Amino acid sequence: MRKTFKIWLKVTWKSGLCKNISLEVEARTFQEAFKKAEKMLPKNKVRKVKHLQADIIGYIYDPQVKGADNFGQRKIR
Repeated sequence: MRKTFKIWLKVTWKSGLCKNISLEVEARTFQEAFKKAEKMLPKNKVRKVKHLQADIIGYIYDPQVKGADNFGQRKIR
């Protein structure tokens, strides 16, 4: 099951400016969400990134795998 995260990052640009940025990312864990959010930023312009906060906005249910409901049913019959 994947989740939609809202991520807040504090970005220090190479020019010296600091800016708080919020991004929405789909991921399975908080760590994966922060990594995806950092990849969205242009690496050649960023000096430092600080993780501020992450909230779960919504859930995305993956479709069922065919035959997953019948797992283990053969032994019962």
